[in-house]
Amino acid sequence: MIKKLLIKNFALIKDLEIDFSSGFIVVSGETGAGKSIMLEAIALLMGKRSDSGILFDKNTKCVLELSLIIKNNKKNIFIENNIDFYSETIIRREIFNSGRSRAFINDTPVTLSVLNLITSNFLEIYSQNQSLNLKIPENQLDFLDKISHSSTQLSEYQSIFNEYTALNLEIAKIKETNILSNSEMDFLKFQINELKMSNLIVGEKEKLESEYKLIENSSSILENLSKIIQNLSAEGGVTSKISEIESDLKKISNFSDTLYELKERILSVRIDIQDIQEDLRHKYDSINIDPEKFVNISNRLDILNSLLLKHRKNDISELLILLEEMNLKLKASSDFDSFIEEKNQKLSMIKEKLIFSSKKLTEKRMSVCSRFTLEVESQLRKLGIKSPIFSININKKEEFSQNGVDDVKFLFSANKGSDAQELNKVVSGGELSRLMLCFSYLTSNYENLSCLIFDEIDTGVSGEIANLMSEMMKDISQYRQVISVTHLPQIASKACSHFRVYKTEHSNRTITKIKLLNKEERIEEIAKMLSGKKVTESSITNAKELLSQ
Repeated sequence: MIKKLLIKNFALIKDLEIDFSSGFIVVSGETGAGKSIMLEAIALLMGKRSDSGILFDKNTKCVLELSLIIKNNKKNIFIENNIDFYSETIIRREIFNSGRSRAFINDTPVTLSVLNLITSNFLEIYSQNQSLNLKIPENQLDFLDKISHSSTQLSEYQSIFNEYTALNLEIAKIKETNILSNSEMDFLKFQINELKMSNLIVGEKEKLESEYKLIENSSSILENLSKIIQNLSAEGGVTSKISEIESDLKKISNFSDTLYELKERILSVRIDIQDIQEDLRHKYDSINIDPEKFVNISNRLDILNSLLLKHRKNDISELLILLEEMNLKLKASSDFDSFIEEKNQKLSMIKEKLIFSSKKLTEKRMSVCSRFTLEVESQLRKLGIKSPIFSININKKEEFSQNGVDDVKFLFSANKGSDAQELNKVVSGGELSRLMLCFSYLTSNYENLSCLIFDEIDTGVSGEIANLMSEMMKDISQYRQVISVTHLPQIASKACSHFRVYKTEHSNRTITKIKLLNKEERIEEIAKMLSGKKVTESSITNAKELLSQ
């Protein structure tokens, strides 16, 4: 669960610290007050990309910090990513005015992908956009993979699929090259032979250039090295002077700790200088002005640069890739039919593996469908839909794709006697909100999340349905922390804690703040949610009644 959220210099927030409790928490406030800023901060702490446009003060970095209480059974994911584990884990993100950002988990620097990997094991934000995205078939497939825990099977399938796709492209490329004429074959063989005879080695050119530079400037290097060594080692030189200083300090070093420390430091300096002097002598002795070697290096560089220029490449590694492509082209042309047959046989073997892997992936996805659909229908009945029909349709595609051969569609009907249809054809805003709440309720159990955050997921509902949704949120909060941003008084009244987001002005700047409401303040806030800005006696009475329920 989230224990604390710290926000500094972010959007309309200058400096804010929020302490959260366990259970059911609501956040309310007028439209535009800044409720979404808090959620955006949490999203950034979960790995969302940032930019400098969100800084309150452009001259100061933004600091976001999240304190999470984590159970020991989640320890392995920290160990796998070389991050220290603490039951109270600190997630930190710093964003600079350049747009650059840094992320830390328990003071260990992490990438945004690792940040998302870790935090997604504990937190999930459900927003209005997610409800709408649920209508898109690709997102339905992602959702099914999530609840079926099919990431291992999907990863295995995608690895084989990538191999299959690459070989298909290679075969197509070979067919495009087709058969070369005799003259083209001879020229290709000449080029291959020239590259082979050159004995190309990656990194050789850079090494030769370094040696060439050293020999070319050897006279100047030796002259200066000799001068430096003389200044260090001669009588009255640097080493001699430092030895004198060390001797003088040694005579007085026992009179104070500071003098003793200075004597030790001078000793360290003298040893370093002697090491440097030795290294300089070694370097001086190692420089060999060999005219023959210089000529050989020069000739070799000429050959390498000539090949690079001829084939319009930038480095040796590109020439080696070109050599491989030329050999492939020569082999394809020399024995085109047998070469294609060989490649097709390999493709058939990979296809068999791909078919087997795709079946395993389909089976894994289908393994949860029956149970999940029954659970969704059961939860929808609790939210006032008397005769819901929900099903997951999985059909086979004609071609392999990056995510398998499954064409997944979620079908739904809220009315008795009506056939279930695709979500984007039948679901109203209120029905979609309820469906999304059911999904989040069930997936939190599948994934064992410790905190669910709802961003106005109750959009499109009111009255009794809002009351039923609030009961479900309260039910979820018995097992995990629930934070709900809401405009509905029925939901706000069921929470254990109630925060109000509001705007204030300070030094000609609008600032967003958040306040934990006491009992009286909460009554007034819910009364406003019932009647608008003007609080009436009846709205106060209704607010008290809602809270007493």
